[in-house]
Amino acid sequence: MGEVSVEREYEFGADVVWGVFADFGNVSWVPGVEKVEVEGEGIGMIRHLTVPVFPPLHERLESRDHDAMVLEYSIPNVEYIEVENYRARAQVTDLGSGRCRVRIGCQADATGLEADATAKTEAFYVAMLGWIDDFLKQ
Repeated sequence: MGEVSVEREYEFGADVVWGVFADFGNVSWVPGVEKVEVEGEGIGMIRHLTVPVFPPLHERLESRDHDAMVLEYSIPNVEYIEVENYRARAQVTDLGSGRCRVRIGCQADATGLEADATAKTEAFYVAMLGWIDDFLKQ
């Protein structure tokens, strides 16, 4: 699959949006998550996500830089997207005047059709950035 990247601007301050990403064990903003279990804390922690329509996900926090507002995490295997060796990076950039931009992307190896994996990953990122907007508007 190679690389996939999506970005979106928000009418929220960078610190507010960064708070959503930085709290790695909290995915209350993601619809459909039935259960979250966190193993460990800080770098290396793993969040185990149960979503009824998908196989379980086991996401490992690889790095988190509060000053640069960058977070990286990995997933060994994402069955429903048909990728493995997935490594994602999210960065929040302050645009001033209470606005910011989020860029999220990943590198992964496709285990199925590469075009399908790319399309599914892009669609997921677009949805995810929308969920953050919806969550912060509550």
